[in-house]
Amino acid sequence: MSSVVLGLHNFTRWLVVLLAIVALLRALRRLNGGAEYATGAKRTLSLFTMSLHLQFLLGVVLYFVSPLPRHAMSDLGAAMREPGVRYFIVEHPALMLLAIVVATATGIIARRGPDDTVRHRRAAIGVAVALGLLLAGIPWQRPLLPHF
Repeated sequence: MSSVVLGLHNFTRWLVVLLAIVALLRALRRLNGGAEYATGAKRTLSLFTMSLHLQFLLGVVLYFVSPLPRHAMSDLGAAMREPGVRYFIVEHPALMLLAIVVATATGIIARRGPDDTVRHRRAAIGVAVALGLLLAGIPWQRPLLPHF
């Protein structure tokens, strides 16, 4: 079961990154165009946020079915001294959780902007920050598409 969830989690990361890039480009493209925020940027930001929440749920399931967290929790001091284990037990989840908070807050903050230009600007900034956190937290040392 652990390998199936890991495969889904690894595959879904590319969907999340792709939707983040599309949401960022849509918000940036409409900054000066005077386009209505509700037409595409809001919908794309919502899809990005939903995919990020799905990825989070897969990560939580993986955290409970994977042997790595159980092994690390048996001796947390030793796990924190190993950079690879510490990364998957603390650093990766913390960065991803922060990205989820930023993306979710971005949807709320952008929607409450006084006009469409401000909404697009807020969406672009929030998605860029969330994407930066995602890219910082992706385990690049792992295969790009494992199990394929």
